[in-house]
Amino acid sequence: MTHHDHHTNDPLHDSDRFGKLESLSDWQLVNEEQDIRGYPVRSASGEDYGKIDDMLVDKEGEHVLAVRLTDGRMVAVENIDIAADHVVYRDTAGASPASYTKVHRRRT
Repeated sequence: MTHHDHHTNDPLHDSDRFGKLESLSDWQLVNEEQDIRGYPVRSASGEDYGKIDDMLVDKEGEHVLAVRLTDGRMVAVENIDIAADHVVYRDTAGASPASYTKVHRRRT
């Protein structure tokens, strides 16, 4: 029996890397205006990858490390640029982490 990974050529498939992250619903962004849930994700050439369903938090570092698309694919925040009404996926990581990713635990 052979194993075939149909996501091998998918630039947005990185779910193994983000297995221990938590949903943003348990956290609050320091700057709520930078909540990108619902934003469409596109390539630099305009190819549509889907919409952002959730932002995933590293609970120890208290910042967003990735976003999850509505189809379940995950993308590291260093691979996205945020525009006014959409997100652009980049194949190469930026030089510095995005400042919008800082979060606080929600009070229950």
